[in-house]
Parts: sequence; structure tokens; C-alpha cells
Amino acid sequence: GTLGKGLVMISGGIDSVVSGYLSLKKGIEIEAVHFASPPYTSNEALQKVVDLLEQLTIYSKNSRIVLHIVPFTKIQEAIYKYTREDYCITIMRRMMYRIMEKLSKKYKGYAIVNGESIGQVASQTLTSMNVINSVTNMPVIRPVACLDKLEIIDIAKKIDTYDISILPFEDCCTVFVPKHPVINPKLNLCYEYENRFDYKSMINEAVNNINTIIIT
Repeated sequence: GTLGKGLVMISGGIDSVVSGYLSLKKGIEIEAVHFASPPYTSNEALQKVVDLLEQLTIYSKNSRIVLHIVPFTKIQEAIYKYTREDYCITIMRRMMYRIMEKLSKKYKGYAIVNGESIGQVASQTLTSMNVINSVTNMPVIRPVACLDKLEIIDIAKKIDTYDISILPFEDCCTVFVPKHPVINPKLNLCYEYENRFDYKSMINEAVNNINTIIIT
């Protein structure tokens, strides 16, 4: 915790928890943020996130990690109602970044941390990252950005998170994956789709109804 605090986007997959570990290793104090979309995501998916963070408390300040659980269902349903299917993941990530910026300011975090790895999925091409990142001025740290999947898996196995991460409980990013997500999104189209619904009030509602727990 010597270098200040960052807020980590924790999905329950392999990459994000490794990014949390690498942040702790570098001296960043972390708080975790998980986007939950019940009933599309299950209690087991949330428990998987808790179990992963329990493994990270070994490396954390005071052997504890704060987890903020964001109610994301309404936002996600609106995205899939008003957005062209191939743009849904792009718009979803832009909403997440907006929420992360608000939470970073609220909880005195200096950076957003996530498990994005360049080219691994459609939302992680350089074009997509640029379009998604444009909604925030916060520094975004991607500790595994240039690692191969096998390198990330090796770290996950060393810190005993791999077996938890591969449990078959889906998070909000995997439940709603379109068949053919756009890999080179256009910013003007993002604005067009976002202006079809009142996402700002939805974001404020989600932030105001966050459930925060402390994991030891």
C-alpha cells in the first residue's frame, strides 16, 4: 500500500485477479469492484469473486480487501434494448469505466486497474480500448496487457486462484456476449446508442446502491 490506492475491476475470471495480485506486488493498495447482474448472474458467481479475493488478502494491507458490488442489471438490460448487438460489449465497458471513475473519486483511488490483455477478446483490441477508455480521464492500469494467456495462467496457479477462476459460474461479461462483437468500434456510433437511454441516472442509481463488504 505504499504507492496509493487503485480500484480493481474483478470479474471472477483468471485475468482480473492476477492483475489485482500484480498491483499489490507493486505496492498499490487495492479495493475491488464487481459488477453483478442478478438474476442473470448467480450467487455462486459472486461467491467465486469473494473466494478469489480471500486468496489475495495474503498480500494485502492489514490482510483485508474491500469489495464493492455494483448492481448492474438495469444498465445492462437497457444496453441490450437500445444498442445494436455487436456494440453491446463496447457500450457496457464504457458504462463500467464511468462507474469506476465515480467510485475512484468516492473512495480516494488514484487509478482504475483491470485484467485487459491486448487482443484477447473483441473489447481488448487497441481500437476498442481507445474508444472505451475515452469516457474517463483516470489512469487505467492493465498489469497483464502484454502477457500471453499461458503466462497469466502460470501466475494464477502460483497464487492459488486458477482453480477458483475456472469454476463454471458466469459473470455479467460472459452472460451477455454477442455472437459477433465489434472489434473496431466507432466513437460516433457509441454516442448514438448511449443517447437512446438515460444512462447517467442509471449510473447514479447503481453507485448509490452499491453493497460493500470487507473480505479477510
